[in-house]
Amino acid sequence: MLNKVLIPLDGSANAEKIIGWSEGIAESFDSDFVLLMVVDPQKIDRSGEGAGRDRPSRDSHPFDKAPGVEKSTAEVAFGAVITTTGDPPLAGEYIGYGTQLIEQVAQRANAYIGDVAKRLTIRGFKVRAMVTIGNPEEEILKVAEAEDVDLITMATHRESMFARGVLGSVTDRVVTHSSIPVLTMRPEGISETTPMKPEIVLVPLDGSEISEAVVPLASTIAAKMGSELLFVRVSNMTYHTAMGDAGIYYTSPVSYSRMSDLAAEYLVPFVDQAKTAGISASMRTPTGGPVNSINAIADENANTMIVIGTRGQSGFKRLVVGSVTDKVVRTSGHPVLVVPPVGK
Repeated sequence: MLNKVLIPLDGSANAEKIIGWSEGIAESFDSDFVLLMVVDPQKIDRSGEGAGRDRPSRDSHPFDKAPGVEKSTAEVAFGAVITTTGDPPLAGEYIGYGTQLIEQVAQRANAYIGDVAKRLTIRGFKVRAMVTIGNPEEEILKVAEAEDVDLITMATHRESMFARGVLGSVTDRVVTHSSIPVLTMRPEGISETTPMKPEIVLVPLDGSEISEAVVPLASTIAAKMGSELLFVRVSNMTYHTAMGDAGIYYTSPVSYSRMSDLAAEYLVPFVDQAKTAGISASMRTPTGGPVNSINAIADENANTMIVIGTRGQSGFKRLVVGSVTDKVVRTSGHPVLVVPPVGK
């Protein structure tokens, strides 16, 4: 099901932190890796003076120290696709952007990502390394389709101007527009570089078809990775209308116990189905805000993966209908697997 995993990198240590979780998945699913860097001509500093708006200091990233490649005056916030021949992509179509600088950056990206690929190959993984030139999110989605990948894994929190490539807005747009699942995680939440596997696969459900559509993938992950499947239904305080003795209508909150009972009735079939399939499963029915409740339950175990659905909207509609997924991705200290609706 997850036969091929795409890992976009930007040369930063933070972007590489997602590799540990990617390796855990690859070990369980016998997945191949596609490593990708996208050289964005818009992010290259051509002045040759100082670090530039999007440039890190010379010693701050492994991308600055790619072996066998001379340092140039060009830096990039997010790189290109490295070819299997070892030759970086040509920049002829970007003459107006400074062809020579783009090619210098592509060469350095090629050396860097080749080094990452070598490390993964030594650890027994099958890796295809690539470098492309263009708009980062467009190139990531284009390569994902061309390479027929089953999963994209990316770091998400932007900690610096340099990391704006993979981290932050690019990840946000990839999650929004991807037709395949995207595993995201804030790099500050990752301390291990060894292959990581979840002990708990947390699945928030809200009664919608979109939320329930993630159950098959979450169940497969739990079965393959030896994890417990934890279904969560969060209930907000709701109100019902009734008529008093004086004939006056009033509203009163539905009791917490009743809400919990209804949530449990909804989750029981999912738990039973998982157990029938031989998967360890349980459920939780908290009352409160969805995002805080999901994060609080996830925090009870250091190795939790959250698998959650999204409507894949953008702009104002996304703020209205996709806010829970957005906020979980942005605030959770755990890997969050965002699964797009079927047929997106």
